[in-house]
Amino acid sequence: MTPACVACLSLTLLLYLAAAVLFAGHLLLRRTGWDRWGRRALVAGLGLNTAGMVLHFAFAHRAPIASLLPVISLLVIGTLAAGLVAERYLRIRHLGLFLAPLAFVALLYPMLMPVRVEAASSVLVRYPWLGLHVALSLLGHVGFAVAFCSAVVYLLQASQLKRGRLNRFLPPLDRSASTAYVAAAAGFAAFTLGLLMGVVWLFGAPGELLGKGDLKILMSLPTWVCFALYLYLRGVRGQHGSRLKWLVIAGFVLGAANLMGVRHDFDAGAIDRSAAAPALRP
Repeated sequence: MTPACVACLSLTLLLYLAAAVLFAGHLLLRRTGWDRWGRRALVAGLGLNTAGMVLHFAFAHRAPIASLLPVISLLVIGTLAAGLVAERYLRIRHLGLFLAPLAFVALLYPMLMPVRVEAASSVLVRYPWLGLHVALSLLGHVGFAVAFCSAVVYLLQASQLKRGRLNRFLPPLDRSASTAYVAAAAGFAAFTLGLLMGVVWLFGAPGELLGKGDLKILMSLPTWVCFALYLYLRGVRGQHGSRLKWLVIAGFVLGAANLMGVRHDFDAGAIDRSAAAPALRP
């Protein structure tokens, strides 16, 4: 990361934190206007986050998947953009209350614990399917994140209704449920395509690059199963209710843990030999 990029991302973190505090203050302290300032801080943070990534790709001369920070930054940017669009056009009120702290925590983790993948540039050049796999997987996680926030909103409103009260701060149940379903369906489609592209790369790359029992590949399956089951029960069986939303939450948590906490079991020596192979050919 260049110094300018690090400065942008540091200010981005502060704006995301300020947005989270302002949204929470509006909800808990009933401070009029705090939600408006929170949304402005969130949009400003999104702009700075995007600027930081532009600076990184322009001057760092590294592959997008060379470290965890740009990957998570792109995921945060996509999630916030999708969430703000959902707020505006699907009329899901106060989704930023959940998006802001989610963005802050997601970006803070790779900044405190950077993870680098050496020789990623050479692998991407030789195996372009891998880049498509990463892009589609990130789009899938964006849909899952928006579905997660909508599911949490649904559960909070449902809890209030069980107590005989309607929380006018939160959107109606049907709107939260429909947003969670649409976001989960879009994310599932992209995530499934990403998995397929990963399989294409896995079988097209030399077998020594990844172990047969690579944990990151295995951990992606529970996420896929959770959302597949949710979409089947919701879209095919026509079921509704709070229990289905827990499937969305479980799938998102498993996916986020896999994305940020599990690394591919790459053989660095095999990657170096694979990258050098074209140069050895006549």
